[in-house]
Amino acid sequence: MLDSLAAQSVPVRTIVVDNAGPADVAEIVARHDFAEHLRLEENVGFGRAVNRGAAESREDVLVLVNDDCVCHPGFVDEIVDAIDPADGVTMAAGVLVEARDEKTIDTAGVMIDATLLGSDYMNGMPLDSIGPETPAPAGPSGGAAAFDRSAFAEVGGFDENLFAYWEDVDLTLRLLRAGGRCALATRAVGTHEHSATLGSGSSRKNYLMGWGRGYLLRKWSVIDSPGRALGTLANDGMLCGGQLVLERTTSGVHGRIAGFRAAGDVPREPYPADVLRAAPRSHGTLGRRLKRYRRRHSRPVAHG
Repeated sequence: MLDSLAAQSVPVRTIVVDNAGPADVAEIVARHDFAEHLRLEENVGFGRAVNRGAAESREDVLVLVNDDCVCHPGFVDEIVDAIDPADGVTMAAGVLVEARDEKTIDTAGVMIDATLLGSDYMNGMPLDSIGPETPAPAGPSGGAAAFDRSAFAEVGGFDENLFAYWEDVDLTLRLLRAGGRCALATRAVGTHEHSATLGSGSSRKNYLMGWGRGYLLRKWSVIDSPGRALGTLANDGMLCGGQLVLERTTSGVHGRIAGFRAAGDVPREPYPADVLRAAPRSHGTLGRRLKRYRRRHSRPVAHG
């Protein structure tokens, strides 16, 4: 990741938040004079780590890149240029392509349906199908994102109760509610090794995703309405059933229960109906997730 940032037109100040990683992280960072090493003595999770790094930044725009991404030339300039707070653009989504097939989009931001179920925008579509007229997603994926620093700070940054996953959905909702909107930086392209950290379909990932899902459902008052509650129960029942059949795990169920309970200790947010008027239908979200699963398990990974 750092080598790809070094190849940008002008390497920019980069804060590497080391979430209690391997001992050689400091050595790797030291090879790049534009990078700073911020060591955390324990793994505090994604959102809290990003907030620590953001607190050290003095730039007008915060750019987030995961360590399993490689930024193509021009990535930083393109995603920074997409931010325009004077026009209400306080967040921008980059375009990540699959490591196994760099002609195929992994994610171009997040879509959020009426039950707050998030999915990767344009996943599985050809990279050449994206262009200047492509509509923007609701918000950026945390793996390739830019935020106006002032807007990010005003809404409180990432919710630090979320250890990993769903923090980008939660932050997007708060920025939209504050009057911001997202731009799609179509030429800010990177390559993403999907789920390189925890592994796609692992029990740990399913638990954390379930935890965040349960937490957001309660925090954002999704199931206060009987109609939404029934739809949410049906959707999540199918998701958890699919995990049981395909991945032999019930960790997503346990995660949802734990996350829902934990949200009882945080202030409730009103259901964000005003920013979800154009939300996709829930069954479309489930269909996209199933297609993604089939694609990931139907082709061998090409290395090199």
